Amino acid sequence: MIERAIVVFLDGVGLGEDDPHINPLAGTPLPTLQAALGGARPVLAYHGLSTPRASLLGLDAGLGVPGLPQSGTGQTALLTGINAAALLGQHEGPYPSPRLYNLLNGSSLFRRIVDSGRSAVFANAYTERFLGRVQRGTQRLSANARAAWQAGLTLRGPAELKAGQAVSALLTNDYFRQAGYDVPQVSAEEAGATLAGLSQDQALSYFEFWYSDVAGHRCDPDLAAHVLGMLDQFLGGLLAALDDQRTLLLVVSDHGNLEDLRSAQHTRNPALAVLMGADHERLAAQLHSLTDVAPALLSALNVQYNGSTQEQ
Repeated sequence: MIERAIVVFLDGVGLGEDDPHINPLAGTPLPTLQAALGGARPVLAYHGLSTPRASLLGLDAGLGVPGLPQSGTGQTALLTGINAAALLGQHEGPYPSPRLYNLLNGSSLFRRIVDSGRSAVFANAYTERFLGRVQRGTQRLSANARAAWQAGLTLRGPAELKAGQAVSALLTNDYFRQAGYDVPQVSAEEAGATLAGLSQDQALSYFEFWYSDVAGHRCDPDLAAHVLGMLDQFLGGLLAALDDQRTLLLVVSDHGNLEDLRSAQHTRNPALAVLMGADHERLAAQLHSLTDVAPALLSALNVQYNGSTQEQ
């Protein structure tokens, strides 16, 4: 039985070749993920793998639209179940265009959960300067953050980070500390435990990790290995503090990038999805593309989903 869901969103991570020379997911030690996957690595050769602890999938991010998938339309599709790229006639990003704002406002996971009377949390912490620009309407937001904000969820800041009620987008609090904020030093594992704690009273907890896409665009193997190592430690801390009999954890991306360091561009590889915890195998059977994620999660949480293909 699924009482709550946690989504760890990874920007720009696909299922790629099992070749450590081009794919850091094929060569970087990932003890947490590999243990959950029975020793397998998160590469295309293991697409569809299911173990007692986890299911590994690659989700269609192209969605029948020519060109390279982008974050704006990909995240919107993931959040709403609506093929945003087809609606616009092209992939768009990195941020959602104004044409997608109403779609995110009326049809996102966050909106549907809030409207059902359930609770959700967007776990990322932002600086006061960032939050000030959001209030003034001068800050660009990812589709994830915009959908959460439009649904009335709190965009958290340094105060919540200091209180252990938020997670830095870079996992540790180093960036905030270097910027002069009085926040505790935490490890990636401790950040994972913080997210687990935040999830206890929520139907949906959502965390956005964008550093993976940055590493992919830089084509830097050392940076990629560092980012993946921290992410694996974060997942280790999260899983250790999780009630996996009642909680579903979905680690999911919007498009490929990091898995092929031969190019700084996005790829057409399927987007990574790893499901762990409660009912992971049943949920995995429902996921084939980005547009399947929102309906499957809402169904698992007993929240009604009424999909639409029209701009709201």
